[in-house]
Amino acid sequence: MLRLNKFEPQDRPLYERLAYDPEVMEMNLGRVFTPEEAQMVFEMILALNEQSGVGYYKVYSGDEYIGLGALNPSDEEGAVEIEYMLLPAHWGKGHGTGLVKQLLEMAKVEGYSTAVAITDPANLRSKRILDKCGFAFVERYLNEDGEEADKYRRAL
Repeated sequence: MLRLNKFEPQDRPLYERLAYDPEVMEMNLGRVFTPEEAQMVFEMILALNEQSGVGYYKVYSGDEYIGLGALNPSDEEGAVEIEYMLLPAHWGKGHGTGLVKQLLEMAKVEGYSTAVAITDPANLRSKRILDKCGFAFVERYLNEDGEEADKYRRAL
């Protein structure tokens, strides 16, 4: 089982391993973050982590940091958005599916009735994870950056 702990201020270097990795960010933003963007996003993560029922988590397999998982507020009533990013060395090992299953359990414990996930239409790995975890495709839309995004939903 993976171990999840909320990000704390001293964890910025762990977050930056994801934010500055071209393979990780290709399906997220399409490019790595600038240092200013990474700092701004990490500060938002820390602010969100002060709330209960939501947050960004460091993900460990044993003692090794492998990525992040998140429960984010959603615009949908009773729903939470899940997010996940893993370092490339940990792709294809079942960690993504395991992480999503843990996030779904956490969301259920927090009282959410629905989980949503947003992914790049080209991110086939993420789509497979969502399919394995019982999500259904809802719609393709243009996000705030004018890029196509696919929305998935699942009852908890």
